[in-house]
Amino acid sequence: MNLVRERTAIPVPKIYNCYLVEDTQKWCILMEYAEGDVLQDVWEDIPNEWKQSIISQLKGYMEELRNIKGDFIGAVDGTQCEDQFFHQQDDEYGPFDTEAAFHDALADVLRASDQNAFVEMVVGFIKSMPPHNIVLTHSDFAPRNIIVQDDKVVAILDWELTGYYPAYWEYVKAYYRPNWSSDWIKDRVLDDILEPYPLEHAVMLHTRDIIW
Repeated sequence: MNLVRERTAIPVPKIYNCYLVEDTQKWCILMEYAEGDVLQDVWEDIPNEWKQSIISQLKGYMEELRNIKGDFIGAVDGTQCEDQFFHQQDDEYGPFDTEAAFHDALADVLRASDQNAFVEMVVGFIKSMPPHNIVLTHSDFAPRNIIVQDDKVVAILDWELTGYYPAYWEYVKAYYRPNWSSDWIKDRVLDDILEPYPLEHAVMLHTRDIIW
């Protein structure tokens, strides 16, 4: 979050403290409270002109984020990937020097989840994807993590999965486990905010079905 605050105009809460809870061995962050409405709760009720303003702001913020390039794939501190894709596995994944190595790891996760001809076909899909730039990625971009006041975006939250990933990752993760009945998804709002990667999205939907 501090990296994002320092290098972009993206509204993120200030961090006041970070500490380890000994009983649970989990890290906690004490941060600034973001006053406003959760976008997920109000999106279907706000005026269209507010929606267009919010879309424009979010598009600009995500472009800023993606302008920050990386030379590895993994967490921002140079450690393993902190992404839900890998959370069901005991092994550490990353950091990776190349996109090909990252895709090899995705294949390993799929094969650890199941072993059959369909999995191998999807592995082939993954390894046939074209190369991409490695960019700073939120990895959980969703209206439940966006705070607004009327037509103004005042905070983007939940940066725990942030890292450097191939350029398609933000788009496919935003569609990974959405509310398919919401106007946000039905109106393809994400396609107005993020650069679409339809082929990569199609491949990664298969990976979701295999893992979950």
